Amino acid sequence: MRKVAVLGVLALVVLGAVLLFISRVGGAGYQEVITLKGEGVEVTLLSRDGRIKSGGNSIKVVVKPPRKLREFYFYMPPMPGMDEMRSVAKLKEVEPGVYEGTVNISMDGPWQIRAVFEDVMVTKDVFVPLSKTEMATDHGHTPAGAHAGHIMIPKDKLQLIGVLTEPVKRRKLVKVFSTVGYIEYDRSKIYDITVRADAWVEETFGRFEGEYVKKGAPLMRVLSPDIQVALEELRLAEEKGDQELIRKAREKLEYLKIKEIVRSPVNGVIIEKKVFEGGYVREGQTAYRIADIGNVWIVAELPLNLAGYVSTGSRVKVIPEEYPQTEITGRVDYIFPEADPLAKTVKVRIQAENVGLRLKPRALADVIFEVPIGEVLAVPETAVVDTGKRTLVFVEVDQGMFAPRMVKLGKKAEGYYEVKHGLKEGEKVVVKGTFLIDSEAQIRGVYGTGSSGHQHH
Repeated sequence: MRKVAVLGVLALVVLGAVLLFISRVGGAGYQEVITLKGEGVEVTLLSRDGRIKSGGNSIKVVVKPPRKLREFYFYMPPMPGMDEMRSVAKLKEVEPGVYEGTVNISMDGPWQIRAVFEDVMVTKDVFVPLSKTEMATDHGHTPAGAHAGHIMIPKDKLQLIGVLTEPVKRRKLVKVFSTVGYIEYDRSKIYDITVRADAWVEETFGRFEGEYVKKGAPLMRVLSPDIQVALEELRLAEEKGDQELIRKAREKLEYLKIKEIVRSPVNGVIIEKKVFEGGYVREGQTAYRIADIGNVWIVAELPLNLAGYVSTGSRVKVIPEEYPQTEITGRVDYIFPEADPLAKTVKVRIQAENVGLRLKPRALADVIFEVPIGEVLAVPETAVVDTGKRTLVFVEVDQGMFAPRMVKLGKKAEGYYEVKHGLKEGEKVVVKGTFLIDSEAQIRGVYGTGSSGHQHH
């Protein structure tokens, strides 16, 4: 009788322990989904149906050994066209180390569960929808029909995460980019106005620096003793009718190349004036400097990563700051040999006709480059995953089955990359949902142990 009583007490103790374990881990209708371990902490996530799905979820979180849980949430890092997302659980501590509440997951896809404590954070990468059964199936052995290194994603998951594929095609690409340039005088069309004999300046006709003058416009009236002597010699020779003396007098005047009135040899802007009425100009001294602005130079600074697209003769469009509705066509006529080590740029010089004199020297202008790349095999930039060490795309080898494929890329234009190696025309690649599949590949260890945690660019 006493033995029976002892056995009864032991049974009650065991039953109590079981009930306590059930209440702390999977009781009250909760089923285990996943356990996070690290930093000496074990965090078990449970839900009503044993699954975590997009939308609302009733959950329980059990922390061993018991400690204060500051925050529990699902985190998805930022991706192209999408900011980072957080789905924070609303939890209430029902007893030490045990929390109950809800969490609303905004979408299916790769997430990271984060349990935040005072001094540490425990994390685990998962794919929603999530359950203990799916974890065993998806992240354990390769599913039936799949191959090593491939990723199998059920059709319903593909629809939920919005995966789209597109055949690889040959495309005619044109690289379009713009930068800012500053307008300069065409240095090959700047003229110095000088005299070949000392002379007095009698008049300058009101000319001033910055004035636009037309060809033949008077610049100054001068009086030169040497020229007066030469003119007198020519007059006397003509009176005598001595052809030899006439020829020599005219040659002297031709050498002196100066008349009473000195005129502008071109249409242009007076950029320097060094003479004044009543002054004296010496032989060889620059009296005026005039720049022809019928053509101008535009100097543009290109980032080094774009300089390789440009060559001498490349056509460009120039839009002056003063006339934003005007497009003037020009050509690159010189690429400077030195780069700016601080700005990481290269200067290129563009020659353009100054239609309507709308390109004002020392003003700014937008410079648009349109560089034909040619017809090349190309993939959308959304298809490319850059790991930092290698560049890859995901090729659809069968419905719902994807394989990472390393590729060598060339130039980028119009949202596409030129493919130099790794793909054939007609193969289907993932163009939408690429980064979600990449995250799934990381979770499943498709890349191997050495490639986890890569960065997307």
